[in-house]
Amino acid sequence: MMHLKRIRAANFRVFGDGTNAPALDWELSAGLNILVGENDSGKTSVVDAIRYVLWTTSYEFIRLFEKDFYINGTNRARSLFIEATLADLDPDQEAAVLEWLTHEEDGSRSLIIHLQARWIPPNGNKRGRVEAVTCSGRNGAGQEIGTVVRELIRATYLRPLRDAEAELRPGRQSRLSQILAAHRRIGGQELNDFNIDAPDTVPNNLVGLMAFAQHHLGEHQVIKDVQNDINDNYLNKFAFAGDALSSRIQIAPILGLQPILERFELGLLPTSGIDPSEHCVRGLGYNNALFMATELVLLRDGEELGLLLIEEPEAHLHPQLQERVQQLLERTSKTADDGTRPVQIVMTTHSPSLAAGADIASMTLVNRAQLFSLAHGKTKLKKNDYEFLRRFIDATKANLFFARGVAIVEGPAEALLLPALAEASGCSFNEHGISCINVGGVGLYHYARILQPFDGSVVPIPVVCITDRDVVPDEADYIPRPNNGRKRFDSDYSPQELDTLIQTKVGRAQGGSTLR
Repeated sequence: MMHLKRIRAANFRVFGDGTNAPALDWELSAGLNILVGENDSGKTSVVDAIRYVLWTTSYEFIRLFEKDFYINGTNRARSLFIEATLADLDPDQEAAVLEWLTHEEDGSRSLIIHLQARWIPPNGNKRGRVEAVTCSGRNGAGQEIGTVVRELIRATYLRPLRDAEAELRPGRQSRLSQILAAHRRIGGQELNDFNIDAPDTVPNNLVGLMAFAQHHLGEHQVIKDVQNDINDNYLNKFAFAGDALSSRIQIAPILGLQPILERFELGLLPTSGIDPSEHCVRGLGYNNALFMATELVLLRDGEELGLLLIEEPEAHLHPQLQERVQQLLERTSKTADDGTRPVQIVMTTHSPSLAAGADIASMTLVNRAQLFSLAHGKTKLKKNDYEFLRRFIDATKANLFFARGVAIVEGPAEALLLPALAEASGCSFNEHGISCINVGGVGLYHYARILQPFDGSVVPIPVVCITDRDVVPDEADYIPRPNNGRKRFDSDYSPQELDTLIQTKVGRAQGGSTLR
């Protein structure tokens, strides 16, 4: 299945050219990709980079401005590029874009879309402007992108704080009409199969049904009386001698499929206990869920790029519904038992509840314009670590994905005491964006390795793991000594053994910016 394999960018928004600031270079999975991190870390810039190079199915106006060019101090970059690599095209897709394909060294073929733009500052009476060109090939070495490519690679974008109810209202080029027009069952519905010689025969096609309804409504006595009243008593009085003015009341002046689809509206039925025919206002959260479900129908059935970009799917959703939405998105990103094609999803979130329900391997941490994948093989987490965290991480512990610093402790006493001590010493955890994560008596080492990249790079989020030494001081005479000879007290260990014990604990947790 065609999917976005890699996105690169330089001098775009928070991303530099790799010298003064990190450039963007992110490899995606073909399924679910979750961007987590604090505000203003670069998550939206990643999504916008994808939008700007691929465009969207909603045909929104996308244009680069001066503010999209990276700035350091007062020095603004004069050029930028965004490059998307699409892989695993099927034979029909490759045939459609053959002249734009890139042949890789391993024998595979990919479709690389390279957007190059430059900022031209104001000069005299000339306004500043952005000049951009999009070509195929690595570094834009191929031909300029054509319309056939554009229609194949558009992504579906759900913006943050979206007005889902407005998106599903009827209107010209409404989102619902676009979804209906692209559905796999819409073929042939543009044919008018209404037979004027057999007006009581109900047609099968949508256009035929509209013609059927228009004919019978036009024959209704009320409609005819109003129409005749307008024509005979008023409109004809305006006509000059020899001319005739006449009008007709009808539903749609043009019997085409698109105008019909633009009249449809999608809305939630009332809650139980209310007649379904009554109009009731439903909450923003469920309308948001309805909008997401509608978009997923189109992505599931389309032949083009099945890529959903969604910012903050938790918008207007209570925590339990966030978890249901997360589970749906995760299932949708995988091949179903009925063979339904998976949808590649890139989403951003600030919700610990949503992050807690997700697979950590699908997450990428964004911090100060740097991306750190948490996928298998990208961190020091082992397979059993991922399995442990999937079962035991909750919304409270998931705070670590959004913190500027993390203190991992083994019990409620430390979780209460540490923030209080920090507050008393003038270093409030709250003011500095530090999360205190209580992982209980076991599992600390699973959590300690989350923010430790396997390649040795350092995530700029300090993590401290505070554990018990698990050796009882000799002065604690209220604790009984074990009868089985097991070592438990200080005097049971030599100084070298104590040092080895402590270093073993340190080695299991420490690495990168994580300290024990």
